[in-house]
Amino acid sequence: MFLRGSIQSISGEDRRRSFLNCGDSFGDTFGFYMGWIYRVIFGLLAVSTGWATEPPPGFHTPSRDSVFVLERFEYPDQFGQFPKHWEGRTGWRQTRTVDSEDLYYRIQKEERKDGEENHFLQAETTGRATNAGREAKVNLRLYNLFRWRWRVHQLPEGGNEEVEDKNDSGAAVRLVFKGWPVPKTLKYVWSATLPAGTETVSPASDKTKVIVLESGTDRLGQWVWEEVNAYEDYKRLFGGEPRLAFAVITDSDNTKSPVRADYDDVVFLIAPEDTSKSVQKLLQESEHNQP
Repeated sequence: MFLRGSIQSISGEDRRRSFLNCGDSFGDTFGFYMGWIYRVIFGLLAVSTGWATEPPPGFHTPSRDSVFVLERFEYPDQFGQFPKHWEGRTGWRQTRTVDSEDLYYRIQKEERKDGEENHFLQAETTGRATNAGREAKVNLRLYNLFRWRWRVHQLPEGGNEEVEDKNDSGAAVRLVFKGWPVPKTLKYVWSATLPAGTETVSPASDKTKVIVLESGTDRLGQWVWEEVNAYEDYKRLFGGEPRLAFAVITDSDNTKSPVRADYDDVVFLIAPEDTSKSVQKLLQESEHNQP
């Protein structure tokens, strides 16, 4: 179930803010806006908790029941295609659905160190800003850590997420939360110019909080792992309790320059016991707060 409406931009907020265009049918919805029902969902993905490329040793390594795998892009039969269960939209109010053949996000593959193939999502464009995403039925209060890896090959020239006419990101991972009249968004970016550690607000919407995790060209062409406490970020920047969906954006509609980036291994994790509430307590609170 999705949020009934579409937003001005889930990409780089590259259009002026606008109100949601509400509808009642699935065809009127944007698939990666979460529905009104918020609940803990277990057993959706029976996937190994191992990663194609292991995260750095310093990262938290949870047990199997502490991992919610959202996306690994392991779809060999969809090689060279846009993921079938994803959606793309564009337009100044994000009301135009983009056909999969017109999207610049594609499943690609490469050989791992162990000789096996790894599939990932690649985005490559010049002068376009199209949003790609999927629903994420995950309880962020329980699975509060958010981990993925990304690789940027080319950054938008002069891209700056604080300036409206330069608001392009080489890579951005977005968590979109229920809000009215405009959904709230946490946007984690690899910026061309803003320093890592910068926290700012989108020039097009004060409902989008931008957090710079990587900056500049020093690590271009390298897979880089990220892990954030998305629940704490939401609480700190927005307050209240989150209801979320997931999306990515590689865009250059403002700078009109070539950009290229890859995404893979998107998971949510339960933080270590000594830095979070007990799983049992979170489950009890989640059940108590059900509508």
